[in-house]
Formats: sequence, structure tokens, C-alpha cells
Amino acid sequence: MSEAMARSQSDAEALTGHVADYGEMLDLLVEHPGLLVIAGDPLSGTSALLSTATGALEGTYVLCDARSCVDALDLAMAIGDAVVGSLVPEAEAWWMGTAAPTSTAGLRIARAASKQGFSLQDLQDGSGKGISRLSDAVELLVALDDEASLVVDHLGLMLVSMPEAEARELLGLLRSLRQRHPRLGLVMVEHTGGMMSAALGDHDHPLFQAGQIFAIRRPRPSQFVADLVVARAWTAVSAEDLAAAAELAAGVPALTWRTLELSPSGEQPVEGWRRLRQATEVSTAQQWDLLRRAHPQAQAVVAAISVGARPHAVAANSKSINEALTRLRGLGQAWQPRERTWSLASPLLRSWAREHAPSWARRIGRSA
Repeated sequence: MSEAMARSQSDAEALTGHVADYGEMLDLLVEHPGLLVIAGDPLSGTSALLSTATGALEGTYVLCDARSCVDALDLAMAIGDAVVGSLVPEAEAWWMGTAAPTSTAGLRIARAASKQGFSLQDLQDGSGKGISRLSDAVELLVALDDEASLVVDHLGLMLVSMPEAEARELLGLLRSLRQRHPRLGLVMVEHTGGMMSAALGDHDHPLFQAGQIFAIRRPRPSQFVADLVVARAWTAVSAEDLAAAAELAAGVPALTWRTLELSPSGEQPVEGWRRLRQATEVSTAQQWDLLRRAHPQAQAVVAAISVGARPHAVAANSKSINEALTRLRGLGQAWQPRERTWSLASPLLRSWAREHAPSWARRIGRSA
């Protein structure tokens, strides 16, 4: 496949189902809203959409993925790496300590940090208090490009795993940095109903009314077909196959396209879905096992949802079930497509859990 064709297929996968969202996101980013929280449904394709949008715009967008981070120090180092890799890529070896200390590009970064008045070495080594290093990382970005935008993807996942006081302090710092540097753009991504969205409306939170929220819902299968009119030049897939694959994948863009990719020529998408389930069975089973670590009732709640029963059909007190749901939502494992309705984020986990559900779940599933 040629590079041009690859880019076209990539665009189709990112935008089909999200054409309207893409236009709105471009408009928002062009307006440079200052602080923007993007709240996306789990597995909605938000990351791919954001990456495509920032790549289409003029200006500097530094993308940092917070999934590998557990605290402010990890995030600071990840942002520092992303800043150097995006703005001064020729200094990456120096930044990682594998090039001579006299690197010309490295000295440029050191001078920029010196003007901002912080220790670059501490940020490189990950030394000291995490909240201080996080401030240094953002100051480094501003020193190199004071009109750049920092995009922190999956920040919400990191925040839900942190102690509440630490998460609050981190968000307070980001707001203060944004106020200190009015030309800095800050885009933070979380799941729908996450901590940052709530904080923007909380009078007692330092993030109160600090920016805007842009919601991205998981597309309905019918939306894939509707958007194919726009994406027709990017992909040769038929509307019928796309609709069938999206239905099987519960509207998850990445799984929709993998289903089509795995469908043999002339076969229905259901065969591609069968192959996808088979290929991911080991990792899906492990995902089920790890639910025990999320909450004592997490597996039971997932089992109930998988068979079409209400979470509160689980034989446990309501408080414990609600805590499990809150935890699962924070981790992106469960979500509410409609009010008072719960669904599992991954259709692969839903199918696996339904087939391997404990006896009590199968019984309540038959009566649901």
C-alpha cells in the first residue's frame, strides 16, 4: 500500500462516524480556547480523532500520552520528553543522556530553561517533588514556544488512580500555569463523566470555570454509513459491510475497522469478528482476571451487565455496587450510553464475559 493510500485509510478510520465531531473540534482548537477538557466515551476513537485534528492545523501541538504515568513526576518527565521530541528532535539523544553534554541543540534547551529560572537537570533525571517538575516541564514548553498547545491524552485515567488531594493539586497547578501564560493552550482528555469535567463545575475546585468541555460520544453504527458519503474517497469498503462491522463492534471505531480487515474477501464481517475475538481471547480473559483488582464486586457487576441484567441484580449491597460502577467507569471499563443504563466499554469483554458468566449470572440473564 502506498503512503498516500495509507494516509487515506487512516483518515477513514479516524473520521468515519466522527465527521461532525471533527469539524467542531477543528473550530474549537482554531479558537484557541485556553483550557479545553475533551470528554470522550470509552473506546470512542477520541485519541485518533484528536491526533488527526492537531495534525491538520497550523501551530504547534505537543502530544503527551499519560497512560504510562502514575503521578505528577511521571507526567512531568513524559511532557519533557514530548516537548523535546516535538520541538527540538535533534536534541533527543542529548536529552536522554546518550549524546555529548556539549550538544548544540542541547545547549539551546539549557539556555531556554535557564531564562525560565529552573533546573533542567532535575527534570531530566526525575529528581525532587513531582509537582515542581511538572511546572518545569510546562515552563520548558513555553520557553521553546510560548504559543504552543500541550495535549495530554488519557490524563483522566491517571487522575482516577491518584489520591484525590494529589489529583486536585495537579489540576490546580495546570490552571495556574495556564493563567501565568495566557498564550499557552492546554487540552486534557478523559472519559465521559470524569474528574476534570466535574471540577469545571465545582465552586470549590481550583479548576472551576477554568475552561470548556467538548464531549465526544461513541458513534452509532448508522453514523458510520452516513459519514461514508464524506469518506468515500478514502476507503473502498461497502456501506453494507461497514454497517455490519460497526454493529458487531458496538460502534467502537478501531474494532469496526479491524473486523473488516480480518474479513476474508467475499465473506461477511461476522467472520472477521469471529477471527478478532479468537485473536484477542487471551488478553480479554486476562482483562477479566484483572477486574478483581479494580473492586471486589467488579467481576460480578461486569458479569451482570454482560448478560443484559441491571448491575444492582448482583447479590451485594447498593453502596458496594455503586462503588464498583464508579471505579469501572473511571477506568473506562463501563459507561452509560443512556441515563440509568450501563454497558461494558469493550464488546470483546462483553462477549467473553457472557460466554463465561458464572451460573447465577446466566440465570438472571434469562429473566432479564
